[in-house]
Amino acid sequence: MRPVFAFFIATLALASQATADPFDAPPPNYAEMINPALGQFGADLRVRQTSCVVSSRCRYAARQVGIEVVGPPDRPVTERIMIAATFRQGDDAAATKLVDDTLTVLGATMVVYDPRMAAERRGEFLLELGDAALSVGEAHRDSADVHYALSFDDVSGRLEIIAATLRAGHG
Repeated sequence: MRPVFAFFIATLALASQATADPFDAPPPNYAEMINPALGQFGADLRVRQTSCVVSSRCRYAARQVGIEVVGPPDRPVTERIMIAATFRQGDDAAATKLVDDTLTVLGATMVVYDPRMAAERRGEFLLELGDAALSVGEAHRDSADVHYALSFDDVSGRLEIIAATLRAGHG
């Protein structure tokens, strides 16, 4: 896993995108905000919308990575983004590709939704989250604007990463 994290440290250091407050964008805007950042990475991965309930809960996919973007039903803003993947036992090549895709989506999400985080800090952040998740199964870290929570269930092979706004009242 460390080589994959190292790749993203280098890649994330090159990417930056500034927005006033990206969490002010409604959940249906996630793909249009993230895909340009994925392009900055040179990734062949693109996020596509799979469903939206009103405009407060939208689901997206990027190959085998699922993304859910949620906001309050009474306002068109984003509160939480969950990036999830389920790993299958016995296929190391597929697992490596899935980790790569998952971290690419997370990296693009960090660039867009946490633009005040320094590029070099993003790489450190990914390593901290990854190390904690692999050693104890979960990790929680805050940047200046975003709370990150990562959990990995070794039995089911499910990895979930949540990025939530730290604004007062989460929204």
